[in-house]
Amino acid sequence: MNKILVPIDFSKTSTNALAYAVEFFGPSLEILVLHSFDTRSRAALLMKNIDDVIEKDARAKMDELMQRMRKKYPDIVFKPKIVKLKAVSAITALGDSGDFDFIVMGTKGASGLKEVFMGSIAGGVISKTLAPVIVVPEEYHFRALDEIVFAIGNEPFSYATVDPLKKIVKKHKSKVKVLHIADKKTSDLDIPLSHIADLNPSIDYAFGTGNTNKDLNDYLMKDFAGLLCMVRAKKGFMERLLSESVTLKQTFNSPVPLMILHARPI
Repeated sequence: MNKILVPIDFSKTSTNALAYAVEFFGPSLEILVLHSFDTRSRAALLMKNIDDVIEKDARAKMDELMQRMRKKYPDIVFKPKIVKLKAVSAITALGDSGDFDFIVMGTKGASGLKEVFMGSIAGGVISKTLAPVIVVPEEYHFRALDEIVFAIGNEPFSYATVDPLKKIVKKHKSKVKVLHIADKKTSDLDIPLSHIADLNPSIDYAFGTGNTNKDLNDYLMKDFAGLLCMVRAKKGFMERLLSESVTLKQTFNSPVPLMILHARPI
């Protein structure tokens, strides 16, 4: 049975991601539906009163959501959980516990400013967790995964990194298309391609314009794939300071759901 973590804030975006997770991973499925809240105040009594009000409201909304989801999906196991903790910390701690196969989150588009996407909950979780994350665009509804686009760069990753991708391909009997955005074909892909040789992927090269996220989205709009998969490489402090993350930025711009895998040591 798949065990999935789905954080919600009771918005349409997050409840849509919950429905997507059911369609994506069902029917043999257990979902921990997590809601976290955090309040701060200098006055301890006032803070406690606010906490009580927020928690009571959250429990009422969670109860209503669980009734609705259990009625619509009676074969799925839903386990609600409400915690008082910052969202990124709560999601990351559970995601890295080893108890869940994937984290599934909803996301809205952003202006593209680094401060916006780096400060979001989805961006924060992706940058901190080691668990596979699937990010579902606002109002995107599940459709058959006939094809998955696996976009790779020149960063090396281990065989174990792509295990979650193989799991999804096997479940949905999807075809895999490897996409490399570059000026020309390169032999540097030999090692990463060897890790997924058993998936019999096709390979496509797209000419880069210098804006990788735009190039990806232009390709996806023409290709009609049901899922984009990317590997997030671990960078040092100076690399993070001097460069934007294509993976994080894609979180807010992808026209299709995005699965982020975290590079494992070779």
